[in-house]
Amino acid sequence: MRTISRLTTKGQITIPKAVRAALRLAEGDIVAFELGDNAATMRRVQTRPVSGDVEALDAQLAEWGGGADAEAYRDL
Repeated sequence: MRTISRLTTKGQITIPKAVRAALRLAEGDIVAFELGDNAATMRRVQTRPVSGDVEALDAQLAEWGGGADAEAYRDL
């Protein structure tokens, strides 16, 4: 199956309906990307993440763990 999608100025794409159905994706699901030679593959992360998925997610969320964020949310 080959489908296409357009990248927005915010770096977002819409995953085509056929791809969402094939991967059984639903709102709130986590997907993992793996980079290869000028290509990337995407897969649904299992309910129990497999080795490497947790580390990849932690790396993506690490930018929110700084002192500036702690200060900004201190009084919430």
